Amino acid sequence: MNILHCDLDAFYASVEQRDHPELVGKPVIVGGLPGSRGVVSTCSYEAREYGVCSAMPAKQAYRLCPQAVFLPPDIPKYIRVSQDVFAILHRYSPVLEALSIDEAFLDVSGCHRLFGSSAQIAKMIKNDVLQETGLLISVGIAANKFLAKLATNLSKPNGLMELGNDEIAEILPSLPVSEIWGIGSKTAHRLNKAGIYTIADLLEFPRSKLETILGSNTDFYIQLCSGKDSRPVLSRSDRKSIGNEITFPVDLADQKEIEQLLLELSCQVAYRVRHASLIAHTVTIKMRTPDFQTFTRSQTLQQGVDADLTIYDIALNMYHQSGLAGKHLRLLGLSCSKLLERNLEQPALFADENDILDKIIDDMKDKFGSAAIKRGSLLNKKGRNM
Repeated sequence: MNILHCDLDAFYASVEQRDHPELVGKPVIVGGLPGSRGVVSTCSYEAREYGVCSAMPAKQAYRLCPQAVFLPPDIPKYIRVSQDVFAILHRYSPVLEALSIDEAFLDVSGCHRLFGSSAQIAKMIKNDVLQETGLLISVGIAANKFLAKLATNLSKPNGLMELGNDEIAEILPSLPVSEIWGIGSKTAHRLNKAGIYTIADLLEFPRSKLETILGSNTDFYIQLCSGKDSRPVLSRSDRKSIGNEITFPVDLADQKEIEQLLLELSCQVAYRVRHASLIAHTVTIKMRTPDFQTFTRSQTLQQGVDADLTIYDIALNMYHQSGLAGKHLRLLGLSCSKLLERNLEQPALFADENDILDKIIDDMKDKFGSAAIKRGSLLNKKGRNM
């Protein structure tokens, strides 16, 4: 069993409790503030005991837990912490697939001679994350991605679970269909209406009728329910893109703040591109408006790029030409695609003047952590680091 799924526990809320010890043990809700039309981004496990959960309207969360501490999110800070955690994960395997800012898969099949068994690697990851960032991370171990993620979900918080054949046979059939990767609340409701409540129910249901609910993904879900998942962990040049996106708990329209977050995203994505020894030929920005319309803008380049400010300049230009500059957004994302191994492309005739500074910044981050150095333009007007 060589696949590890690593997921930080209640990430945003845990970072705030770490940075503000007086909040430890209290219900903490990060996201929209009471009285706003925002939603919960993340809540501490103390808040979850009252029924609060992610994506819940802030007003409802306040009714359930009025004594909770409500905090606005500090996304740039969470990005910095995420970079520190991912740097730890990279120590144990070069084959890493990021799912989000706080979640990733590792394939450790080639790492056992260096670090020991998968369980030993998981324990070292948990210890390093706690010692170096002060945060708890749960790790699931299994033979494939679906089962590894399931192991993490079943063991949280601060969990470590290894799902072998015996555990799979015992646990899997009785699990609710909502535990199947990709089954959202609406699909789970439709399955429940058809009398399908557990994984065993789904496997016993006639396939022809099941297809009316699950559509073209029916066979994929049947495979998952059987404990099978052939999807590999994708990283480096195997990946189609490297990117990150931010969903704002409260719609954001301040153009300067959006530009600053776009720079933060550019720096983060470019850092990951360079660490994978890749260059990107396409830069894409993603913008979602309050009415849930999603707009993307892409630019494909003849010469590959990996520099922070080069990628930012391209992204900023696309943002200004999108027609959405200065308008309310609920999501902002940036990604690099058409990736190529850096040493496979002929160098540009004129070197990118940003390369030297990027290398210095990368070296400092690698040695001292992502918070050790930051571009001056990522300092806000009050002098607080972004």
